[in-house]
Amino acid sequence: MLGDVVDEARLDELEERLGVRFKDRSLLRLALTHSSYLNENPDAELESNERLEFLGDAVLDAAIGHRLFHEVPEAPEGELTAIRSHVVRERALAAAAGRLGLGDFLTLGRGEAANGGRDRPSIAADAFEAVAGAVMEDQGYEVVSSFVLRCLEPELAAALNAESSKDPKSLLQERVQADGSPPPEYRLLAEDEHDEAGRFTVEVVVSGVSVARGVGRRKLDAERIAARRALELPSLIDSAEAE
Repeated sequence: MLGDVVDEARLDELEERLGVRFKDRSLLRLALTHSSYLNENPDAELESNERLEFLGDAVLDAAIGHRLFHEVPEAPEGELTAIRSHVVRERALAAAAGRLGLGDFLTLGRGEAANGGRDRPSIAADAFEAVAGAVMEDQGYEVVSSFVLRCLEPELAAALNAESSKDPKSLLQERVQADGSPPPEYRLLAEDEHDEAGRFTVEVVVSGVSVARGVGRRKLDAERIAARRALELPSLIDSAEAE
């Protein structure tokens, strides 16, 4: 039945897939309840999963951020933020929800279900966040962190592999040119002739504006440091997350 509430036997099956046994199963039921069901059934004694979705969003950021903090200790804040944005974006969360088969367990309005709502990426991603919020509320941070990392391991590995294969200059060029801007330029500002190994100061220029500087024993090192610092700028981070 398209709009029916999930029964207890089906919740047993879902808990098996999640690898989590809920103490308060009403939280899991709440995580599966889409607002479209309540729109069609205003007298139902249920709420939608939107508040749990809010909690799950925060949990995902914390769990993935904590993992990245230890996984890539040399990465600056901007790079960590960019990697995390790829792991917690809608496409990744919908993929995780698909592997769990969450769509089959959602309580949707009949109209939404008939129009393919169970396969809609936005609904699947929101449901995954809501389930994470429910696990957090029922089991605590350690359990939900393990759940999130287990479910998003493929996306996390792919994001780490993609980022680790590029140096900061390549990453910066991708971010800058994503909106059609010309590639960054690197200008040598100074070379310390009194340093036996040499010491270079370089600035990176984006769209005619100097955005960051770097100092290194080699010119290339200085350019990479300047690129890393540019990647930490909020405007560049926001651009990367909007992709």
